Amino acid sequence: MNANERKFAGNKDAIARILLLIFAFTAWSLTAPANIALGLLIVLFLTEIPGHWGQLRREPAFLLLLGVLLVTSLLAVRAAWLLPDTAVDQWQAISAWSAPFLFVGPAWWLRRDPAQVWPLLGATGLGLALGVVHKSDWSLTPEILHGMRYYFGFAALGLAFLASVALVGLLLFRARITGLRLGGRSRPLIGWSLWGSGLAFLLAVLVVTQSRGAALLLAIAGVLYGVLQGRVRRGQPAGRRSERVRALAASVLVVALAGALLWATKGRQQEDWQALTVGSQGADLSYTGSVTIRMNLHLVGLTAFAQAPLLGFGPGTSTTEYLVPRHLVPVSPYQVAHAPTISHLHSVALEILARFGLVGVLIAILLLGVLARAYHHLWTDERAAPDLRVFLSLTGIMLMLFCLYDFRVMNLDLRFFCILFFGVLYSFRIGVPADTGNQGPGHD
Repeated sequence: MNANERKFAGNKDAIARILLLIFAFTAWSLTAPANIALGLLIVLFLTEIPGHWGQLRREPAFLLLLGVLLVTSLLAVRAAWLLPDTAVDQWQAISAWSAPFLFVGPAWWLRRDPAQVWPLLGATGLGLALGVVHKSDWSLTPEILHGMRYYFGFAALGLAFLASVALVGLLLFRARITGLRLGGRSRPLIGWSLWGSGLAFLLAVLVVTQSRGAALLLAIAGVLYGVLQGRVRRGQPAGRRSERVRALAASVLVVALAGALLWATKGRQQEDWQALTVGSQGADLSYTGSVTIRMNLHLVGLTAFAQAPLLGFGPGTSTTEYLVPRHLVPVSPYQVAHAPTISHLHSVALEILARFGLVGVLIAILLLGVLARAYHHLWTDERAAPDLRVFLSLTGIMLMLFCLYDFRVMNLDLRFFCILFFGVLYSFRIGVPADTGNQGPGHD
């Protein structure tokens, strides 16, 4: 590579870093700039393909992206032929289902310098806060203070999930944030102010959204953090056992916070119990409680899967809004009357089964395999900071559990989250030849 080529490559890297920061900052506040930044980022990545084809054609995530794009397109064509009135939905679903796999683009630009991850995470947190402030209807403040459930201009479960992940990050990265350095000097006052205000902000979001799923995710993350830190620090010298105690204390704190959030929503637990008992009659579960709604939707989704187990009904075919009201799946009249009032099956897993069949299961298994290899490199790459390893591991588990009780893959909030999260994770894997062991990413 001559001097001009190195200069051009350096300019592309700099532009990509700026676009990544813009995308992260605007992902949940200004979606138009976010889409533009992401689009330009992918265009830059496409310019890299000719010069790095020998490497990329062996990259699992890149091959998976191409495969998902091809399979989704073919299934969309098939569904549009079988169900012509869904054609528009099928074409739109191609990009919606394929978009999360674009994480290979951000990963490519992050791979050479893991330190870029920290400003990216910072921009993401600040952008989320801006989005909440920007989208909220502040005229409702009195009602919110009196206990009204509010979503801050977002979908409740989606925002609560993002807030729970951000809270885990805030707690894990406390030392980094409070030890903030600007202009070569330590700025503890600014750091503690950012950390304290961020903590109060996220707790307020979680309390007001009243998401029990997010609270349970926090509890699980707290328990897993305690177990993980206990194993990592086992066998260390006695002088470092205090770190193990602090890790255990942090784990207990997170679980306690989750318990408090669940206690604050005890009224909703009572409503669900009423729906499950008094509100349900015979074999028909009520459609008034979130738990019973999901139980109903599980039955409907599995019935749809049983009708088309191999290829599903198409990436753009909604079970509740299309299949059920048109009697294309054999469910009871009770489900026909109530299921269409729900916009989706409230589970990524169920939607994959209904829309993609066993082909979707195969894609999911391949994605998990790709991510498992990325986690292996994350935990063996010496350049990966310990707190970042723990954060990405806990977040991966939280995301997987979230996908079991909600469906937002086709919405921008979770789509952007997957692109950023998987991009950061996979940046520690992309570019590593299979036989190099622990050399770290970036060996082109």
